[in-house]
Amino acid sequence: MATLVDVVGKCEYPGRGLAIGRDSDGLPFAAYWLTGRSPASQQRELVVSAEEIVVQELGGGGADELRHYTAAIRTEDWFIVGNGTHVSELAGTHADCVDLQVALRNIDYEPDPPIRTPRIFAGAVVEGPELLDVVVGSARSYSADQVQHPSLFLRRSEEATAGVVTTYSGTAAQVTTDGYPSVVSVKVEWESLPDLLWSRLDPSLRVALVVIPLLTDSFEGSILRAR
Repeated sequence: MATLVDVVGKCEYPGRGLAIGRDSDGLPFAAYWLTGRSPASQQRELVVSAEEIVVQELGGGGADELRHYTAAIRTEDWFIVGNGTHVSELAGTHADCVDLQVALRNIDYEPDPPIRTPRIFAGAVVEGPELLDVVVGSARSYSADQVQHPSLFLRRSEEATAGVVTTYSGTAAQVTTDGYPSVVSVKVEWESLPDLLWSRLDPSLRVALVVIPLLTDSFEGSILRAR
């Protein structure tokens, strides 16, 4: 099984990526990272509050929903992370007890032709050190008017493993859309991941990264890395 660190560094331009799972000690965590090619994409930051993590423009300038959005939402017993405004939509439907895999079917890929970037997300129920009903998936373009919704469901996340998905898998010069979730191994404690993952992202493209402990019902204790 590939490791999370290897998957994050397997390509030059992963776009945006996320992981959710349990570390080598069995502690639950999530990670979210941003890379960008354009100056506008690189002028972003992750802002952590108690129950949300927001991607916003450096300096608090004008918003663009393709680049600025709520990336993660936490409640007392569940967590959702993703790369766009669909995170808030999925959080709302999940609060109404709609299964995340069912709710995913109503999500479209990003309106950014010709790339048609996948919308990725992960969600789970958090019960102490357990992650239950884990869903990792995406809405990706099959053709100009068809959407695929590949998803991975784990009734229980096993120790030292994580589900992971990225928007791209190519280079900055030749963007290749991805959006296919997979399971990877996590051979370290979650506190080691920020430096390990950050070091595997291309320095000219990396924007920000956050690794989030999920033992508490807030995002306090998250570890950020930024340009």
